[in-house]
Amino acid sequence: MTLQERFARNLKRCREELGWSQEQLGSMVGSDRTGISRLERKAGKITLQRAEALATAMEMDVRILLETPVTASLHRRPPGDQTSTAQIGAKVLELRTAEGVSQKTLAARVGIDRNLISRLEAPGENQLAPIELSTLEKLATALRVKPTDLL
Repeated sequence: MTLQERFARNLKRCREELGWSQEQLGSMVGSDRTGISRLERKAGKITLQRAEALATAMEMDVRILLETPVTASLHRRPPGDQTSTAQIGAKVLELRTAEGVSQKTLAARVGIDRNLISRLEAPGENQLAPIELSTLEKLATALRVKPTDLL
């Protein structure tokens, strides 16, 4: 199961446990019922920023929705510190350097352009688009850590 699939299933479980409709959740994050339905069905790509907004609306830490196996109970935990591309970039740089891997090698492992790794790791880089959950998962796999270890 992919990170996005786990998030989608846990999002739905959390929403249902709260007794909220898709429309209610959508209105809290500037979406509609169709948008929430699409996310819960894993249709389309979701960014970490969007995942965090949804979790925060439900007063849940996004890490719980990303980590909890779908067969396990969701243990409610209030939102923690918000994640940022800069934090993720710093962690990627730290892990990549500790492993002695070049940006080019890491990019090849992940299947993305080396320039994306370079922009991600650049301090204060504001031009980077939000990271998709699938990219976060690929980075974590390439660096041999859990996706939430990068947050």
